[in-house]
Order: sequence, then C-alpha cells, then structure tokens
Amino acid sequence: MKKLVYICIVAIAAIFYNCEDAPSLTVPPADYVSFETNEATALVALDGTGEITLNVYATRVQGSDLVLGLQVSEASSASAASYSIPTSITIPSGSNEAAFTVSLIDEEISNAGESLILNMVNDSDNGTLVGEPIEISLIRDCPSELEGDWVYTDGNQKSVTIEKTGSTTYTVSGDNFFGTDYAFNISDTCNEITVTGGEIADSFGLAVSGNGTYDSTTGELTIFYTVEGNLDNREMTLVRQ
Repeated sequence: MKKLVYICIVAIAAIFYNCEDAPSLTVPPADYVSFETNEATALVALDGTGEITLNVYATRVQGSDLVLGLQVSEASSASAASYSIPTSITIPSGSNEAAFTVSLIDEEISNAGESLILNMVNDSDNGTLVGEPIEISLIRDCPSELEGDWVYTDGNQKSVTIEKTGSTTYTVSGDNFFGTDYAFNISDTCNEITVTGGEIADSFGLAVSGNGTYDSTTGELTIFYTVEGNLDNREMTLVRQ
C-alpha cells in the first residue's frame, strides 16, 4: 500500500513538473512582416520619370506603430541616381499593412533594364520577423511609332513602307541596294534598332543582321544592314515622306 502511495506521489509530481516546463499555449507566435510579392516591374519613361507603390503586410494587427527600416541590397544593378526610396516603413497602430512609393528617373538605366532589390530591416528588439527581399525590375518605357511611308536618302533612294507588327517590331518593305523589294524585320528598343530577320533569310537561306538608331530630333532612321555574301554593314538612311 505504501508503495502504491509513493508511486502516485511521484506521478503527480511529474505532471506538475511537466506542466511548469511546457511552453504556454497562450503565448502568441512572433509577428511576421513581408512585401506583397518578391518581384515587381516598374516602367520609367524615356528621359522621364516613373514610380511604383508597394504594400507590406503583417500577420497581426499592431497594438502600436511598427517601424521597419528599408535598405537597398548591394546586389542591385540600378544606379543610386535612378531611384529614391523612404528610409523606413511604418505600419500604424490598429492596422496590419502599410504602403510606400519608390520614385524613379531615367538616369543610367540601360535598355536592357536594371534591378533594384530592397530589404526590410527590424532594428528593434520587439521580435518581429521580416520576409524575403523584393526585386524591382526597372524598365525604360519607350514609345515606338515608326510605321508609315519613308524614303531612303542614300543608295537607290527607294520609297518604302514600314509596317508595325508588334508594340516595338516592324517590317520594312525593302532596302536601298537590291532592285527587288526584299522586306526585312526590325525591332525598336528605345530608339536602338536591331534587324531580326527578313524575306531574304526566309526565301534564300542567307543570314541577315544589322543594327542602327532612330533620331527623334532629326527624324532620321539609320540602319547598318548585312546580308550574307552580299552586303556588309551597308548604311541605309530613311526619312519620312
């Protein structure tokens, strides 16, 4: 009987010990704040500006203002001259979200685009966890309106038509060398022209290539055109009719 009582006392003591050591089920999990997405795209007008507004969300409504730092990652390719960001983000008391705006300017942004990577930082000891960084792709937004009737000012001085086939892609009805019209295709990326193919390549299997520029001030479209075995960086200059 004494042995049974002893066993019961040990069991009760063990229960009390385990209860004291066990984590409390009433302790809430740590707050967690993250950007609305890990990737975003922002358009910047050619020689102009742009902006993008982004949201951050917390897992619970804040009892007081929560201030988090905002930093630019060294992995970003964007120049500091091309963006302006706030130094911090504040989720106000009574809310679980906030928004901030990144202001952009077309300074040192290449036609290939740049990346701006932002990190949230919690410098306080409130236990709030922050999520992954956000990568913003900065893209130059360049209008392209080359369609219409043009004439070569050099070569055979032929009149041609440029037809729009996409937002920045076109077909030119002929070059300034061959007597027959052999159409070729170009793309326009912020006034930088690239020859992407054409009738000669499709019909005769001869590679075509080239590049050039469009001068929005003078209105001249200059293309250096190569046709395998026939032309090597031939200069062709077009003006509108």
